[in-house]
Amino acid sequence: MEKVEEDRIRRLPAGLHGIPREVVERNQRERLIAAMAEVCAEKGYAGVSVADVTRQAAVSTASFYRQFADKRECMLASFEELFGRLLEALERACESETGPPAKVKAALGTAVELLGADLPTARLLSVEIVAVGEKGVRLQHAAIERLAALLRQARGVASSASPDAEWAAAAAVVALTARRVVRGEKPVASELEAALA
Repeated sequence: MEKVEEDRIRRLPAGLHGIPREVVERNQRERLIAAMAEVCAEKGYAGVSVADVTRQAAVSTASFYRQFADKRECMLASFEELFGRLLEALERACESETGPPAKVKAALGTAVELLGADLPTARLLSVEIVAVGEKGVRLQHAAIERLAALLRQARGVASSASPDAEWAAAAAVVALTARRVVRGEKPVASELEAALA
């Protein structure tokens, strides 16, 4: 994920270059999202300023405020974007396999690989988002529900309106990932597999 992300968020040339404005703004947004994960990993969300994010992204403050109202909005958008990318990768991994055990194993392997390769993203998704407050906690819980739904689908289990074994397993995977990344360690497949058992 890190190399792919790096390729997607390269700086565009400065000055007059003939690149359409929407392409420039999309590129700046991608860089700001990546920068939010990186500076949160260094300082923690509470210690991050807009100046930290813009400096890391090599984007002007004016460009930041064209994209986001404040650092909180940038953080929430970063969570949604980065989680969305992760979920898409997990869905693709499940689609490429047949049978519940293979689907679950493929999704788990993909999660460990992607999050292990990009600890700032893993930290933003599992730890830093809750520092935003109630909205961040709600976003993380919605993400856990989406992971639980994917797990239910992979296992061939009927959907449930209330928390169930899949929800608890997804929440455990997030908590175990958080525990590892707080220590600066990569998620461990065997540990996460035990949570899904």
